[in-house]
Amino acid sequence: DQTVVRGQRIAELGDSDADRPKLHFQVRRLGKPLDPMGYLPPG
Repeated sequence: DQTVVRGQRIAELGDSDADRPKLHFQVRRLGKPLDPMGYLPPG
């Protein structure tokens, strides 16, 4: 498991063969996936 602190960089986007940049991430606690919307600011 890893802990992420506020303001910590968790990813970088770059060019690929995709039509537009994409980022996939998961929020897990004790190995179980959680809904990330509870961890993101509104808007």
